[in-house]
Amino acid sequence: MCGFYGFVDFDGNIRDVDEHEIKAGANKIAYRGPDDSGCFLDDNVIIYFRRLSIIDLEAPSQPYTNKKKTVTMVCNGEIYNYMELKRALQLKGYKFFSKTDTEVILYGYEEWGEDLWAKLNGIFAIVLWDAEKKKLILVRDHLGVKPIHYFHKDRRVYFSSDYNSFFCQSYSKIQNNNDAILSYLSFRYVIGKQTFYKDVYDLEPGQSKTFFSKGSNSNYYWDIPTNTDKVDKGENYYLEALNSALKTAVKRQLMSDVPVGAFISGGLDSSTLLYYMHSISPNIKSYITGFEVPGYNEFYFADLIAEQLGITPRKLIIDPEEYAGMIDEVIGYRAEPPSIPHEAAFLKMSRFMKNEITVVLSGEGADELFGGYGRIFRSPHDYYKQKWFSGKHKTMIDHFLWRYSWFNDEDKSSMLNKDFIANGMFDQYSLMYIKSLFKKFNDNDYYRAMYYIQGKLHLPNLLNRLDRMTMASSIEGRVPFLDIDLVNIVSTIPIKYKLRWNNFSSKLKSIFYDSEIISEKYDTPKYILKKLMNNKIPPEIINRKKMGFPVPLDNWFNDSLKDIAYSIIFDSNSYIRNIINVNNVKSLLNKKDYSSNYDYFGKKLWMLMNLELWYKKYF
Repeated sequence: MCGFYGFVDFDGNIRDVDEHEIKAGANKIAYRGPDDSGCFLDDNVIIYFRRLSIIDLEAPSQPYTNKKKTVTMVCNGEIYNYMELKRALQLKGYKFFSKTDTEVILYGYEEWGEDLWAKLNGIFAIVLWDAEKKKLILVRDHLGVKPIHYFHKDRRVYFSSDYNSFFCQSYSKIQNNNDAILSYLSFRYVIGKQTFYKDVYDLEPGQSKTFFSKGSNSNYYWDIPTNTDKVDKGENYYLEALNSALKTAVKRQLMSDVPVGAFISGGLDSSTLLYYMHSISPNIKSYITGFEVPGYNEFYFADLIAEQLGITPRKLIIDPEEYAGMIDEVIGYRAEPPSIPHEAAFLKMSRFMKNEITVVLSGEGADELFGGYGRIFRSPHDYYKQKWFSGKHKTMIDHFLWRYSWFNDEDKSSMLNKDFIANGMFDQYSLMYIKSLFKKFNDNDYYRAMYYIQGKLHLPNLLNRLDRMTMASSIEGRVPFLDIDLVNIVSTIPIKYKLRWNNFSSKLKSIFYDSEIISEKYDTPKYILKKLMNNKIPPEIINRKKMGFPVPLDNWFNDSLKDIAYSIIFDSNSYIRNIINVNNVKSLLNKKDYSSNYDYFGKKLWMLMNLELWYKKYF
């Protein structure tokens, strides 16, 4: 795991100050790679690299250049199938100078060109400069575990693992992108390629982008499969396939020359990973954090799985004052408003873990693969029921936006300035992006569409949080549920094995209820994963309701966070006063008692705080 920063100037107009600025930008994100550094310069390119040593600790730092001096590359990530690729390349006569996994990218590109990307199993953000063909190639892993950003201005392309680096260049001033705010309030982050900064873009998961002297083009070398098996192969077949794929994925991702541990929560996903990890490496270390508020602590369930496996989890508690004090720091590592309330807890835990490990395995991806967000994955039921019984016919997109948006239309109308939402409740780019995702599906495919949409829309945000908060402490986060072979297998499993009605009677009763009531009462989310883990992990974990690492924001806004939020949001010089309806937000903040499902009140106020703190810090 590493960090990089560099640029290509296709006209070869390298200034004296450029090397200093690129080095400064790489050093600004030295937390991503504190162990070593390297640099490459030629007439068109400057790249600085910061290394976090995971495989072959004595190997020289990237950038790596081939023997012909025609191809130079850097990669942030891990290639789990590198030994297979290395053997294939050695048979073709390639000689390797290190035992690193990323060196296979250099010769793999020489041998297979851009067909290489689809051959990789791993988490990666790749930059490749082909000096012979004068082209720059950026590549991001299949599901977006590792980030890569680019800033395209005139005939220059800057690229980095972290937005913070771009503020170290003087070629063009970085400006904020107001259009991103509605995306953030709607989806908790800025979706698609758009970012909080003008002319700065995210490479999307499964995408490669090539820049030439006279333009650029993009290609999606992989996408989330959307077709389940047409012939049902039976529950036992899928259980065996899932068991085998999970074992293989976990074994691959334990590959390391440094200590490895596990994030645990006491939930199904992390307990599943811990079970498989322990079967391969019995002395695995595990870590959990929580809050001293009833209903917001999962230590009891973490202890159940730990006791069964004979291990002792490391536990951390975070209090509201400490949490509030860390928000600005979290923003500094993200260089954007945080999206998920527990990021401060992730950061604190990552710092604690760094004393013992450098690689951590985490359970992201299981919810999106197996239908874990029961209320969301069952919400097509509401759509079809409304369509059939009321005669009303919203489109799938309209229904999804109404159901999924964090700030819904009513919230925006109440809490935002009318001038700010004069052109609509969503920014045009986000609407266009959502529509592009739904294009693959017709009206009868809403259930199937939901798995694809969650993988494309919800998952990248969770992965971004994992990467930013672990790398802030120089820890590599890995996600075995997103092993590409495992994803391809799970995607073929019929939906009835993922989100399953409890029985025929439950399915009949569901006619009278909506997804909020149905979920986990009349159906079973993640059915096949739960069935797989029967007799492997404690039944209390398998049968418990989903919790999802909540933060007691309503509780805290009743107390210590209220005054902090008030001083931030309503400061006389605050940027956000130009965006919000001041009177309505004050009324919400002045409520005597917050008590909302899933801490919705607290989360919305928290997001407004984030926006203001981010803007103050960067502009």
